[in-house]
Amino acid sequence: MKTLILVLSTLALVSCKSGTDKKEKQQIGTVPSAGYSLELVWESDTLLRTPESVLFNRDLKLLYVANVNQNPWEKDGNGFISKMDLEGNIIELKWIENLSGPKGMGIFENMLYIADVDELVIVNTETGEVTKRMPFEGEPNINDITVGDDGSVYISGSASNKIYKYAGGQMEEFFKGMDERFNGLYWEKERMLLITSGSSQFIEIDWVTKEPSVISENMGHGDGIAPVGDGGYLTSSWKGAVYYVSPDGAATKLLDTEAQNINAADIDYSIKDNLLFVPTFFDNRVKAYRLVRAS
Repeated sequence: MKTLILVLSTLALVSCKSGTDKKEKQQIGTVPSAGYSLELVWESDTLLRTPESVLFNRDLKLLYVANVNQNPWEKDGNGFISKMDLEGNIIELKWIENLSGPKGMGIFENMLYIADVDELVIVNTETGEVTKRMPFEGEPNINDITVGDDGSVYISGSASNKIYKYAGGQMEEFFKGMDERFNGLYWEKERMLLITSGSSQFIEIDWVTKEPSVISENMGHGDGIAPVGDGGYLTSSWKGAVYYVSPDGAATKLLDTEAQNINAADIDYSIKDNLLFVPTFFDNRVKAYRLVRAS
């Protein structure tokens, strides 16, 4: 596996990945290279406002959608979280309000964690009440969230190129990069997965050594990460692409909507339902695709 290559990049408009509430089992290496395609199942109404991230609540069988509502990094207080069902119907458009640029989300037990520009916002999912706001110093542009099995919350900073860890009510720096522009995160027992929007790399970080290694490159404006269940992953590029990355690191583009100006931001995937959920940002919709294996 190659050593991490650091690539200087200009700052892009937005980036992200959603955390997960309950890990679905990923059988590493069972399918060396699978041929897949994506089949559109449904698309939501356009009542959403610049949806940046989707999180599937596997216990309640519903979707949380983070709406940045125009400018993703402005402290404007107009962002909100929506609830949707698995058929694409909007259950409650403005379930949680008074956010600014909500992006990646994660769940542990009955708490929803939201990355909101320079604050970690914690919400009780049973009441919809904001229970805590944890401010960050400076302008880290916090973006994605993933949650470990022990409830530790990891947050990426796109401007700071850091991964932060929130546990026991305390925030600390877990990992520091350089100019990659950190985005999507995914927690695994053996490693942390990271996708970048600046250097376009899909990276693994060893928990013990904190040594980063590149899994795959040329991932576009890397945004979200979701395991497929065969040892591979779906990743998104904000500009409008979805890739399948096989266990050996080979990447295949399954979706390309950039020419239609339809973004593919912070995705989530249900292994059990075989559905990929794609927030389309400026297109103001969430689209669901079925992952189809080639016969």
